[in-house]
Amino acid sequence: MALCLVASSFTTSAQTVQLSEAQKTEIQKEVLPVVFEQIKEQTGLDILGWAQPQLSSDFIGSLPVLNNLQSGLRADTPTPYSVKPDSVVVNIAAIPGLPSMAGVLGNVKVEFENYATSKFPFEINGRALEIEMPGVIKAISSTLGTVAEIVITSSAGAEGGLPIKVDMTISLFEGDAQPLLGFAFEQNATTYALEASLEIRDGLKDIWDLIKGFSPELPALPELNYLVSIDIAGLLTTGALPVSLYGVPTATTTMRIPMGDAAVALDFSGKMPIKYIGLTSYEDAVAKGWRKLWFNMEQKTIQDIVLTIDNYVYKTEAKVDSTLADKTIITMSDYTKSATLTSSQSAMKSVIDRVVSELATEGKASWYKMLVESGKDSNKDGRIDNDEKVTTMEIEVTPSIVGADAIANINIKSYSFTETEDVITTEMDVKATANLTNQVIKVDVIPAGSPVAVGSAYFTSNIAGIVTSNDDITINTVKVTPVDGGIYIDNSEKATYRIVNMSGATIANGTVSGDNAYISTSSLAKGVYVIVVTENGVSQSVKFAR
Repeated sequence: MALCLVASSFTTSAQTVQLSEAQKTEIQKEVLPVVFEQIKEQTGLDILGWAQPQLSSDFIGSLPVLNNLQSGLRADTPTPYSVKPDSVVVNIAAIPGLPSMAGVLGNVKVEFENYATSKFPFEINGRALEIEMPGVIKAISSTLGTVAEIVITSSAGAEGGLPIKVDMTISLFEGDAQPLLGFAFEQNATTYALEASLEIRDGLKDIWDLIKGFSPELPALPELNYLVSIDIAGLLTTGALPVSLYGVPTATTTMRIPMGDAAVALDFSGKMPIKYIGLTSYEDAVAKGWRKLWFNMEQKTIQDIVLTIDNYVYKTEAKVDSTLADKTIITMSDYTKSATLTSSQSAMKSVIDRVVSELATEGKASWYKMLVESGKDSNKDGRIDNDEKVTTMEIEVTPSIVGADAIANINIKSYSFTETEDVITTEMDVKATANLTNQVIKVDVIPAGSPVAVGSAYFTSNIAGIVTSNDDITINTVKVTPVDGGIYIDNSEKATYRIVNMSGATIANGTVSGDNAYISTSSLAKGVYVIVVTENGVSQSVKFAR
């Protein structure tokens, strides 16, 4: 659904302001990092981060393998639900440190269009591995028009599988497109490992140099491209997924410089599929640091589930001299079903993702609370006591229904500490709103004390509205009409259907044909369901209440 239907106050016009080259440079310096950050937050495409990749726990948690585990934990059967970012409106004037060009820029809208899905020929815990990316990303100033446009083109092998090749270009102020990044996802014919090669192209190098000119603390980019190797066979044989990061010199493309290794041990017997993540860091292609993050989740009380992440460091590769460096404790009112809770930031993102998913699939959010603590073994006694822990984040979700809007207010407080142990508190509110009559979910980010939102993200879902009696939806010539106690399907030559509950489990399925075909729903428990009707390869998900 076009953003203009839900945010008509955002208007653009042809560029009438004549900008000097110095002004264009200033705008690029201020806007591009904001745009790239929104692309990272909404789609997982960390364009600036890929310019100098690091093999960290957050990077591991963002891999398609673990993202698919997260969705796979919802149910035994894949769901037909689709929730994806449509656009983000950023209030430049409300962002601290970016005031100089706010009057010229107005607001900036980042649009995500033309999504496409690529599939990998593997399954993890019965789930297929997929990557979904937008084909076009635009940054549009409300006063200047298009400031930047990123075009992502991809090609795939047979049936949408490997090899997958992705090219990104960027054009600034509607100028010529410049090459930004290039990806290739292939399976090594000898080792069968999944390899993702990353080529840093001139457009990204120029942008990096531009930003570095205003932020001299940024390092210079090395003359390297990168390769990530994911040994799927290692996961299947040992239960641990080996991941390695290499630098590839632009002058010697056959050379691989080791930059990081990881081993992700998986355990599907409990709620937390990650058992541990082992990380090896390198300096000048020599292994210099070793650590292991151990994950443990348990039901501490009737109300609280606690995820503990213990960070052990080692002095040698033999890993026989472990020292508990620090601990992260995440207390949740229930499990977020996220496989990527590896840090405070990923925990916060998981809560927002949870709320958006609930609004899309259930038409409401549930009350939720999360507490994040960290601790260090200050007295070196080999354990972390209560007096060695501090609270680093508190999150609470408060749901409400106002008219046709399902609302979730997310209050987030984060705490940092100075060298003198003074506490610095940062607070913001995130308001997620789903209008139950359309397919749009709006998420506003509002810093504490601010009268306006810093940014507003818009998501579209294929089933955000609940269809009740006397409402109907037509798929080509097939008409689907939920009524009290059943569903009528008309004008069908031969269609298949399945009914799924809000956990994604299939409750009923079958085929129908002809006019006035009737499917009884009287035996279903009270609740919200989705019927997926497919004919001639065209599917439509219709949400209904029983």
